[in-house]
Amino acid sequence: MKRLFFSLQFPLFIAFNFFLLMTVFQVLSSPDSMSRLHYNDPKYNAIEEFDPSLERLNTIDRLVTYIDSVYAEKAYTDASIKYEQNYPEIATAVIRKRFYHGYSLYGFSNNFMAMFASQLVQTDGLSAIVIPKDILRYPFAACSQQSIVLMTLLQSKGFNTRKVGFLGKNGGHFCFEVYYNGTWHFYDPDMEPKVSVLEAYNYPGIDFLAKHKDIVLSAYPHYPKEKVLDIFSNYFYGKVNASAAPNALIFQKITQFLSYTTWLFFLVSFIFVRRKYLRLSRQTHVRNSRIRFPQLQRGASPEFNLEYQA
Repeated sequence: MKRLFFSLQFPLFIAFNFFLLMTVFQVLSSPDSMSRLHYNDPKYNAIEEFDPSLERLNTIDRLVTYIDSVYAEKAYTDASIKYEQNYPEIATAVIRKRFYHGYSLYGFSNNFMAMFASQLVQTDGLSAIVIPKDILRYPFAACSQQSIVLMTLLQSKGFNTRKVGFLGKNGGHFCFEVYYNGTWHFYDPDMEPKVSVLEAYNYPGIDFLAKHKDIVLSAYPHYPKEKVLDIFSNYFYGKVNASAAPNALIFQKITQFLSYTTWLFFLVSFIFVRRKYLRLSRQTHVRNSRIRFPQLQRGASPEFNLEYQA
């Protein structure tokens, strides 16, 4: 056992220093930078409705305040504007301009434990951000991430939402629906369908769109016909007002906590092992110090022993 504790000290000490340095780097780095190995930030394609000035809306509160002001201005100048119908449309229009397409992932500067886990299993899915406040740190977001931000925002304003997932043969997609005026309405901030087409049908639900391929193709003219039909051929709903990615949300909150505290675990483990080793060493020393060797008595010389006399 003493040898085991002796052997554990060095790796525990190395692990403690490594995770402490990683935590210090994370604390001192800007959380707005992914700082990942072998991954470059997605670039804007100059096609999407992206407005760099909206990057200042980097929290849900700021985003809500901005959308509220846009809605209030429109409602003031146009008496036909209705809150239930038009607020989701305005919010979607803002998100379309707030992000351009591209996955935002955790890295060294904000959740290195999630990054390590994703690299361990060789998939970026574990580090693809699902926490809205963290998604808003970046100008780019994937379809699921843009929808997560919008659903969170609309739920905070009293709307019921549910995710809509697509599983095509050649790829998937992630959107959502909002409930108002007695029915569900479909929104897609990432692929940016033509607003005029959806408005003409009062932003219908996905069940209606899936049955009318001509409307879907008219709404997505900037994508290949085969891709659009493949994506919209198979869809499913999420639960109303449920987290869009509950397991990923729990995982990322845990790894964020571990990114700040793992060093402490290894420090405590090192101290425990070190004390055990020193205690065993003292016990061994005490046992050895109590060993009594027999005292050799000086015997008579053989020449005085009668047996050896001639």
